Amino acid sequence: MSITVCLPGSAARRVDEAVAEAMAPFANDGVGAVERDVWDNYRICGSVGLPVLAGHEDDLRLVADRPRWDGSLEPAVPGECAGGPRGLIDFRDALRAEAAHHAGRVWDRWQEVVSRHPAPDDESVFFYRHLAAGGSRRSYETSQEAADYQAQPAVRAWEAVAPELDRPDIADHFSFGWNPVGIGQCSREEYVAGYEFSVLPQRNVLTLSGWWYELGEAPLHGTCHGPLECVHEPDFGMEHLGVQAYLIALPADTLLVNVRCHV
Repeated sequence: MSITVCLPGSAARRVDEAVAEAMAPFANDGVGAVERDVWDNYRICGSVGLPVLAGHEDDLRLVADRPRWDGSLEPAVPGECAGGPRGLIDFRDALRAEAAHHAGRVWDRWQEVVSRHPAPDDESVFFYRHLAAGGSRRSYETSQEAADYQAQPAVRAWEAVAPELDRPDIADHFSFGWNPVGIGQCSREEYVAGYEFSVLPQRNVLTLSGWWYELGEAPLHGTCHGPLECVHEPDFGMEHLGVQAYLIALPADTLLVNVRCHV
């Protein structure tokens, strides 16, 4: 697995030592503070690395790959690095802005459509009705319940609108034909934020305050044995949106270092 280790800007002259100190509580050596030992060895590595802001590829503040055990280096990936100041990492500002703008248009359009029809039920209502009648997940797609969901006037109206809102030029997943009722189940701000950050790759993060965020796992704090006895307030929730918002909000001199772990 890979994880982005966040370090204060003051660690720029001692990157290896600072990464080692941050990673130590999660070591699989019986010494680490946390109950779930995570890694047994790691290396600062640009594989699945951090994208460099255009025009800064030769900046001396960027962190280089560390050699493998045999002294060799992995082939460099153009435009990516093993780390550097947050201000030199490309968080795709223009693309995020376009994604946010378009997601707002989609949310507004759904409100227009649903305002002209009876309020539709979410597809989950029909899915669980199908299960209650003895159906299965596999049989739902061709069931009467699935047809009943699609027959709702607002959903039928959306089918005519959705194709013109597809934006594969932003991202492959910018397609809005499925379960449109879900669009209105969150605020405009929440919907926009979800799509804005969806254009960035998912990352595991070790925060400045010592929180280990790994996809699919509860966050761990480096000074506490386990979640039940931890008294620290997490930096954010477990979701992808929280990770990305945290990284983007960090001071520009914060070091982000990509670490490849064997777990």
